[in-house]
Amino acid sequence: MHTYEFTFLVEDSKSIIKLEETLQLYKGKKIKEESLGKKLLAYPIHKKTAAEYYTWLISLDKKMVKDFKQKLNFENVVMRYLMLEREEPRQKKDSK
Repeated sequence: MHTYEFTFLVEDSKSIIKLEETLQLYKGKKIKEESLGKKLLAYPIHKKTAAEYYTWLISLDKKMVKDFKQKLNFENVVMRYLMLEREEPRQKKDSK
């Protein structure tokens, strides 16, 4: 399982439940959630001028990422999203 930082915009907080179900469908797990609150958009998206911003730290199998993103694109739960893979911190080697 790989760790990803998943930042997204939704119309309201009720959409979070459907998004969590979609993540579980692809055997993903939410590790951490951070709400950035409701903010005005720079330009309207689907005739909406404000959105709830969230950032999740999720664990998801690398093979399922493509299918998960495809599902997000076809469902209108998420207005916009950005998903970045987080690298594991490298261990420092002892210098001698």
